[in-house]
Amino acid sequence: MTHRKEMLQDLDERVARLLPRQITDAGDARFGGFWTEDFHVEPRQSGFFLGDMVAAYVTQDSRWHRDDALRAAILRDLTYMERHQRPDGCFDLSSCNFASPPDTAFMVNAMLNGWWLLDKSPEGSPEDIRRRMYALIDSASRGIAAGGFHTPNHRWAIAACLLNCEKITGNAALGRRARQYLQEGLDINEDGEFAERSAGNYNQVNDDQMIRLYLATGDKTFLEAAARNLEMMYCYFDPDESLFTNNSTRQDMGKKVYADTYYILYLLTGYLLGREDLGRAAGFIWQDCRRRGTVPPGVEWVLLFPDMDGYGEQADFEPPISHIDRLFQASHIARMREGNWSCTLLQGKANCLYFQHGAFSLYMTIYANLCDRRNFLADTLEKTDRGYRMTSHAAGWYYLPFDEKPTTSDWWAMDNPHARRKAEGLPLDTTLEIVRLPDGVDLYLRTDGIDQLPLRCEFSFLPGGYVRTRHFIQRTRPGESINVLDGTVEAAGPGGETIVLDSAFGAHDFRDRMGGAYPLSENHYTVLFTAYTPVDKKISIRAIRLDRHP
Repeated sequence: MTHRKEMLQDLDERVARLLPRQITDAGDARFGGFWTEDFHVEPRQSGFFLGDMVAAYVTQDSRWHRDDALRAAILRDLTYMERHQRPDGCFDLSSCNFASPPDTAFMVNAMLNGWWLLDKSPEGSPEDIRRRMYALIDSASRGIAAGGFHTPNHRWAIAACLLNCEKITGNAALGRRARQYLQEGLDINEDGEFAERSAGNYNQVNDDQMIRLYLATGDKTFLEAAARNLEMMYCYFDPDESLFTNNSTRQDMGKKVYADTYYILYLLTGYLLGREDLGRAAGFIWQDCRRRGTVPPGVEWVLLFPDMDGYGEQADFEPPISHIDRLFQASHIARMREGNWSCTLLQGKANCLYFQHGAFSLYMTIYANLCDRRNFLADTLEKTDRGYRMTSHAAGWYYLPFDEKPTTSDWWAMDNPHARRKAEGLPLDTTLEIVRLPDGVDLYLRTDGIDQLPLRCEFSFLPGGYVRTRHFIQRTRPGESINVLDGTVEAAGPGGETIVLDSAFGAHDFRDRMGGAYPLSENHYTVLFTAYTPVDKKISIRAIRLDRHP
């Protein structure tokens, strides 16, 4: 099955929505720019829009092919960019980075797709558009090469941009600068995880740059890195085909993200490596996008590589996303999935466990405050014969007086954390065993050490459904919570997917929450199980079939 027609139609519609947002008043200082929803004109975004408009303009079966109105819009956009380019050649990302080399690199990379399509146009390139785009590519690449970066992925965007711009402009200094970045080595581990651990955003950003680096160099090392990451990403699909993001180190952490932007990356990597399995995975994402009413981006790549359209979709391969049981030791995460449920364990995080049935999910925290350790934070996460084991050690402590008179009586000037001795307090050792079963997991929670410490297991559900026990039924609203004393808790989401907790326990309603503790969510409905240490409890979490309900 091919998808070019639908993707090109989506591009045409995006261009149609874009043009009315362009400022056409020649007396406006932002002439040629595009309004955003918050009445702002974003300099960097002009380059992304330029790439889209040029792609539509030169594609023969686009509704905008050689359209006079679109041509005028392209020229106005070029005018805006020429006037708002910083003296060093870079552009602004107004939310945080000004005269920004890495953000300019991302922008130029998007422009390059349009440039390559312009270059391939059988009707020839309009000289005025080509000349002005070339001047922007040349000046911006010089600014990128002269500057620096902030985060790991920026290096690969910069290097890919400079190497491709070197091939266009002949400026050898760009390639020399790019190779300085590349000599640092790719930040991808044996699991296929990039340093920023960002399934919802920066993994796909890095994969895109790996592909661009390959196109610039012909070195398949970069494509193979992308393939390793894309294979790892199979483990991050949840039962509703969204991506698990709660372990991300970047701004996508905890956000609901789908794999739309990965479609073109699986397709490109598979096509360029001759791997139909990755092309088949792209087809899976395509079907999920269409089910949700979206069209994945990336049509410019399909236009550049016409033979790639639909590559691998007939392959005898199913993306291994529904049956997952994998520990990522270096990333401190374990992922389990069996069909319509998934469970995720996070080492070193207060939100230590996530469970999802369909689109309905919960996360679990354990509040066990001992001195300055507010929550259960797993020091270890290991695989066992039956599932996984997480362990934590906490202990109280108390400052002792200085052995000698300090040089100051100013408390804040004293080096208390390093200079004072401490007396050790009572310990709390906690073990959480997770046993995988066909329809969910069993948790075995045990503590040793201090007694009479009030412990609280907090299960925070997405609201909008109901919670039911043998004693009550309650609609779930964000920010509310309930302390359940015994029995089974049935929680259902708005779509009917149900998660059952068994067996509840309640010994107190101790609600104190010291500073630094993981907050009780204002966006979830929370069920509390409470006990005093020592604790030896079994908690079952099950995904229940929809046909169990009327």
